[in-house]
Amino acid sequence: MGGLAGHSYWGYVTYCYSTGVVSGNSGVGGLVGENNSGTVTQCYSTGTVSGDGGVGGLVGDNYGGSVAQCYSTGSVISSDSVGGLVGNNQGDVTGCFWDTQSSGRGKSAGGTGLTTAQMQDIQAYVAAGWDWVGEMENGTHEVWQMPEAGSYPILAILSGYAPPRLQGLGTADDPYLIARAVELGAMMYYSPDAHYRLAASIDLSGIRWGMAVIPRFAGTFDGSGHTISHLRIQGGSYLGLFGQLDSGAEVKDLGLVDVNITGSGSCIGGLAAENVGTVTQCYSTGAVSGTGTVRWYVGGLVASNDGTVTQCYSTAAVSGNWGVGGLVGDNDGQVTCCYSTGAVHGRDGVGGGLIGDTFHYSGMFVCAAASFWDTQTSGQSKSAGGTGKTTAQMQTARTFLTATGTTVFGGGVIGGGWDFVDETANGTEDIWWILEGKDYPKLWWEAAKK
Repeated sequence: MGGLAGHSYWGYVTYCYSTGVVSGNSGVGGLVGENNSGTVTQCYSTGTVSGDGGVGGLVGDNYGGSVAQCYSTGSVISSDSVGGLVGNNQGDVTGCFWDTQSSGRGKSAGGTGLTTAQMQDIQAYVAAGWDWVGEMENGTHEVWQMPEAGSYPILAILSGYAPPRLQGLGTADDPYLIARAVELGAMMYYSPDAHYRLAASIDLSGIRWGMAVIPRFAGTFDGSGHTISHLRIQGGSYLGLFGQLDSGAEVKDLGLVDVNITGSGSCIGGLAAENVGTVTQCYSTGAVSGTGTVRWYVGGLVASNDGTVTQCYSTAAVSGNWGVGGLVGDNDGQVTCCYSTGAVHGRDGVGGGLIGDTFHYSGMFVCAAASFWDTQTSGQSKSAGGTGKTTAQMQTARTFLTATGTTVFGGGVIGGGWDFVDETANGTEDIWWILEGKDYPKLWWEAAKK
């Protein structure tokens, strides 16, 4: 039972609130009863909540989900597994608060308890990285306002705030144009299925985000060869420029320069935390880190990939505990014509610098076809896939031109010689080029931009 949703399974709840009285048996929350692997961000609840167990002012049971930058103030009544903000928590709760006085609860399975006076003081929220109208240090979503007469924070979009107007119609022929940091943040208020195009490079220096800049996206984002630089995010789960790229999403021709992303939860990536769409001709540089002790999936470009990543690269330094990859942390999709060169550190499920972990599900066979890693610079003589080569061999065109294919389930063969510019034996798409004896292979579009 929840004031807004009873059960959220892999769902996404944001910019919402509930004031109603909620009562039930187990899994009872002022906003969401049970958050199962879902995401609840920038929400609040104020109503009385009661039940027998698993009762929280905001969320009753949080199973593997993420709750970020939320608060609750309502009275919470139960005798078992009860909390001012969350009743049971087996997920990630960051930057959240509850009122210990009005709730009657001094404890919670997640969040920070504050007095009523502290809850009505903006300083606690600013310190936690909440994004306020009129300031840019904590992001450009312009989420929260404090009422002039005083009280708890309120959502700006539900209180008269009008987001910046984007040029364009959001169609394929006339996409919304993004040229400034405030316009990038304003995408939160526009359709996630629309078409967007970067009209200029954007420098995000001086801004610290507490969540993904674009939390969920299913449209088209064309970088047009521009860059987004100095993206800094410090938060919990599903962090990156994009939090979740849904089926049908397409991100292309975009560079992320000098990212600095640190998350305490799962799925931390430079470009995207989770990808079920298509990412083409994109790259990331900088550093991506997962600091949680039991969380997983960290990737220089994408943390968890169930879609397609092609003709991309990452030079970002990547660190985490499990499922850590220089390009992709966890891969159940397709990764083709890609490379990574950044340092990779982790405890478990660490790939040979490219992909951290690959699962094999029924009906799917994922393999490394004609792929290589540098045994000298990586310090690794073994990998779950690919062929190890010395630095000299890795900087020799012949290594890649004469590569043999890989036999896959069912008897087919994939991969083979790499398709280089000015040769046709391995294809005519001209995907790769190389400075013989001086560097590793690069993607054709990198040369085109020089």
